[in-house]
Amino acid sequence: MKRLEGRVAVITGAGSGIGRCTAIELATHGVDVALVDVDAEGLAATQATAEQSGAKATTHLADVADAGRMSELPDEVVSHHGRCNILINNAGVLNVGRFADDRLEDLRWIIDINVFGVVHGCHAFLPVLQNADEAHIVNVSSMAAFAGIPQNAAYSLTKGAIRSFSEALRAELVGTNIGVSVLFPGAVGTNIMDRARGAQAARLAKFGRSRIAPYLRRPPEAAARQIVRAIEHNRPRVLLGPDARALDITARVLPGRTRLLGRALDLIT
Repeated sequence: MKRLEGRVAVITGAGSGIGRCTAIELATHGVDVALVDVDAEGLAATQATAEQSGAKATTHLADVADAGRMSELPDEVVSHHGRCNILINNAGVLNVGRFADDRLEDLRWIIDINVFGVVHGCHAFLPVLQNADEAHIVNVSSMAAFAGIPQNAAYSLTKGAIRSFSEALRAELVGTNIGVSVLFPGAVGTNIMDRARGAQAARLAKFGRSRIAPYLRRPPEAAARQIVRAIEHNRPRVLLGPDARALDITARVLPGRTRLLGRALDLIT
């Protein structure tokens, strides 16, 4: 994208974490933001901070898993901002534990948000983005897209789906005004661990509050900066963190070796 100033960005999961930091980072570049989340208080906090940079920020309560609600958002955004140039599908959740212990309702929950949330966003906003002189889509995946991670089978499934979907969408939109980027973060310091479901959710949440956790996770502001660079330079893939880069390389050089990680997890769970 040749310029950011004066553009309008829609950001899902904007009430906290990567979504909030991305909204704030874009606002500092002169981008107006439409903030989407199920957390009204979180949206209000993000809005207040984004507006300190002089950007216009609007809030939109919506569950990305709700196709009907997502289909209403483009008209809302255009009515408030007049246009839309950037779509960032960031909203996501985590399910952790052995697949054999997973409840079907939790599997549907994570697929509805992580996969259909991205699909709903792209499907609803593509017609609006096609009317812009320049436009860009960023879908947030994970390093779990590179290799199936034991005790994260459902999460790996959803993030792998985002990777494949985004690559196909980018190929379909070659030669148009719309670029597509995929962010593959490693461990990031957000509240996703606190909201996780699954047999190991309590254990994961406890780790997230431990003293060591901050040293193993990158700040969400780092992800926000990478997202903005991806938009500016139309980067197809963005890897965030040494853990993401290491897993990407390992999956290429030693495919199918995650069973070793599974054995290690067996010893500590």
